[in-house]
Amino acid sequence: MPKFMTKVWLIPVFAMIAVGCATTEPTGSAVQPPEWYEQRQAELAERGFPKIADVPTVRATPTETDESVDAEGKRAKDEAVRRRTALYQAIVKDPRAAPTYLTPQEIAAWGEAQLNKLEGRPGPADFLSDQEVTSLRARFDRPRARR
Repeated sequence: MPKFMTKVWLIPVFAMIAVGCATTEPTGSAVQPPEWYEQRQAELAERGFPKIADVPTVRATPTETDESVDAEGKRAKDEAVRRRTALYQAIVKDPRAAPTYLTPQEIAAWGEAQLNKLEGRPGPADFLSDQEVTSLRARFDRPRARR
């Protein structure tokens, strides 16, 4: 089957979309509001619903001398500040908050060791250094008796 045949089915889909978009375009007579719209708009205006243009602006923050700020609100704010300060002090004094004494390389090595333990892989090989091999050879290298 040729490649273009797999996409042939898209042609009728695009044609239907184009026809649908062409028929839903509003005309001058289709945009008229329903008969009850103006009556309902007048009814809502009588009830006191404001228009967006009539909404008053609100001051950003009340001042300390403003009488509209009640004592309960000030007390709650002061309590929240005291609580936040106490929590901050508790976090700072916690021993786990102290800076680490490990370097990033040591932390990465520790993490790798933990992953090795978790996955059951053997740890790093602990081979002898060249100096240790030389000292062992000197200690055990004895002439052998030959027949």
